Amino acid sequence: MIRAIINGEEKVYNSNDFENFGAFLSKMLPSGMVLKSLKINDKDIPISFVEELKGAKIDEDIKIEMEFVNTVEFLKETLNDVLGYINNVKVLLPQVASSLIVGNESGWKAITDLSDGLAAMENLRNSTQQITKLSEEELNLSKNREEIANTLRELLNSLSNRDNIEISDIVENKIPDVLDYYIEYFTKILEALKNVN
Repeated sequence: MIRAIINGEEKVYNSNDFENFGAFLSKMLPSGMVLKSLKINDKDIPISFVEELKGAKIDEDIKIEMEFVNTVEFLKETLNDVLGYINNVKVLLPQVASSLIVGNESGWKAITDLSDGLAAMENLRNSTQQITKLSEEELNLSKNREEIANTLRELLNSLSNRDNIEISDIVENKIPDVLDYYIEYFTKILEALKNVN
């Protein structure tokens, strides 16, 4: 038996009716909605783990709580969170650059985190573009995407060469422009979404 609580409404299902968690999720997911939160047996499950869970067989006695939200609302919330993250990162860039110049290990950890963050921002930008169908021309961005891509390539090259001085220079003087690009992009997407609703 599956005790399912979907957006606060409880229902009971037979676990044998579902091949795996992916089949259960597909049956529960309303059209035009996305999974915002997941709890299994009162334990929070990060949304990033959902893909790995899809093939898992559902236990006989299990409690699954799911919250689904409208795609646009989810996107708005995500973009606001990302904008807060980007602004926090911008403040830390001079410290990261200084740590790299002196060869501090925390500088390298921060660079790894920054690289992961930049990759996540680019993935979100791609997803946002697919959802909204808005082109960069329609958004009338002040920064050229090609310049941003060149800066990121430059950072990757200096990272592969482990050139602390060059990496530090890029982080302090060029990455703020990259972050400004994402700030402008996500802010304009949010404005466009507000006009839709």
